Amino acid sequence: MLVDSETIQNGVLTDMLVRHGVPATVEDVMRRYIGWTIPALIEDVAARTGVRLEHPWTADLYRETEAAFRSGLQPIAHVQELIRGLEHARIPFCVASNGAVSKMHVSLGVTGLLGHFGDRLYSGHDMERGKPFPDLFLHAAKVMEVSPDDCVVIEDSAAGLKAAEAAGMKALAYVANPAHQPAELSGGHPFGDMRRVPTLLGL
Repeated sequence: MLVDSETIQNGVLTDMLVRHGVPATVEDVMRRYIGWTIPALIEDVAARTGVRLEHPWTADLYRETEAAFRSGLQPIAHVQELIRGLEHARIPFCVASNGAVSKMHVSLGVTGLLGHFGDRLYSGHDMERGKPFPDLFLHAAKVMEVSPDDCVVIEDSAAGLKAAEAAGMKALAYVANPAHQPAELSGGHPFGDMRRVPTLLGL
């Protein structure tokens, strides 16, 4: 959970679905699809509505999302302070997202965060199964040479929290207002300010 991308990318996704005959609102899309891979979303849309989102739909979605990111994407407040603190404490960290690595390069590049991660960007597109399955998190831990027991996942999606639980990893659930945490994010300790993470990690 590094950039404030959900509103932007789900707005684009909603527009793209409606244009291709799939009834959708931003609220419905965010409730149903946050944390999903695009291939899984396409399968779900076909199963529910009979609409097949075929090429070049995915390419168009990525292109329009990238354009929207470049014009308005911002990092989550205080996340850069958190990253610098982890670097200072020599605590290894990475990104493990259901999104494509190319999308991570755009979102992290636009917000000035990419340089903190090097090649430590892991995508559900490279796994047989993305979140909510644990494969992506377990893969990242293996490459980083860290035991799952020693990992902490910061997530804002139900799929990600389920993946963390299945991987045997502790989880923190980022929500803008932890006092109103959605029920589907009940699988992680709620917090709403990145400045709290060091304390939650016991640093």
